[in-house]
Amino acid sequence: MENKKSKNILVVSGIQRGHFTGSVEIVRELSSLGHNVTCYVLDEYEERMKNVGVKVVAYKVDRDEIQKKKPEHAPPFLEYVFLFGMSFEAIISLLSKDETKYDYYVFDSFFDVKEMNKIFNIPPEKFVLISVSHIFSDENCLDITPIRRWGFKELNEKYNLNFHEFVEIHYTPNKFKKLILTSKLFHYKSEKCDDTCYFIGPNIEKRKFDENFKFQKDKSKKLIYISCGTIFNVDIDYFKTCIEAFRDSDEYQLLITVGQYLDLKLFQDVPKNVSIFNYVPQSQIFSDVDVFISHGGLNSIHETFLCGVAPIIVPQKYDQFDTARKVEELEAGIFLNKNKTKITPDVIRDAVNTIVANKEKYKKGVELIKNSLLEATNNRKNIYEKVFA
Repeated sequence: MENKKSKNILVVSGIQRGHFTGSVEIVRELSSLGHNVTCYVLDEYEERMKNVGVKVVAYKVDRDEIQKKKPEHAPPFLEYVFLFGMSFEAIISLLSKDETKYDYYVFDSFFDVKEMNKIFNIPPEKFVLISVSHIFSDENCLDITPIRRWGFKELNEKYNLNFHEFVEIHYTPNKFKKLILTSKLFHYKSEKCDDTCYFIGPNIEKRKFDENFKFQKDKSKKLIYISCGTIFNVDIDYFKTCIEAFRDSDEYQLLITVGQYLDLKLFQDVPKNVSIFNYVPQSQIFSDVDVFISHGGLNSIHETFLCGVAPIIVPQKYDQFDTARKVEELEAGIFLNKNKTKITPDVIRDAVNTIVANKEKYKKGVELIKNSLLEATNNRKNIYEKVFA
């Protein structure tokens, strides 16, 4: 790219693992196109920004302070609300002191940019959001209660503002330009998207091989991988239901990741064909997976399609229901709606058997989505030239 087209771009990465991953390649690509990129990033991700080739400004949030402020017996997601509130405080402070004249400000869509801009008065056309969706469509999942806003209380009082909870803002359309991390084909209700929406395909970060992860696939059995992502992984009964569905199976082996909040000691009498971990290097094991049972997080669903694996989706909240509906619509996997069907061992087992027995049928849907994702990703350069003109 010629220097005259070079722009100064600030990218404020997401603070949740999946959202951070969604921004890394965008940062790298903008830099490779000749733009001068600065990236604000939570300090725990600073190491993963090495060798990206941009200016990295890391900020710290005191996790111990979050534990002090968080109410007793608060649900796990509330930690993220406080993390967002304190991160926003840090970002506002950084931006107030940053003397760089940026041409564009790229924010993860979980940040309430509209409210923040009441402090800075930046022209709205300079903002670009990195988003998983144009808008969340299932209003039945809009469960904003006072407790979900506690983490923003001090911030709102300090600046006399009204920062919205990071899910709430996804139910309200906005006119900021959006880099949507999927294809138009795979976006639920894409017909409602306007000219602010740019579909740039998924972003699967290439990570180093984790030599510390010890797992051996049983070559005589089909491998079922089960994950509920970063936040929605505290339902121990759900994991136990999956275990019972395939207890001592001669046909299936289970690999389960339960996240950081569940103690592995809670799982007693685990059969030999089941392996349970707090963390699984997902991209490392997908090539061995035959069936993926997922909550429907977009990064994971993209990854399963790119690896040619049809998923069974048991959505927990928000856009996960939209994703599951689209998968079902395109006949690329199975949608199990826990709000309409009780998720029992028989239901799980039947779904897995259906995927295995109808492999060719689901393969067509998977390939259709996979090709659309690759096409969208390959068109990123053209989109960047439009968005960052």
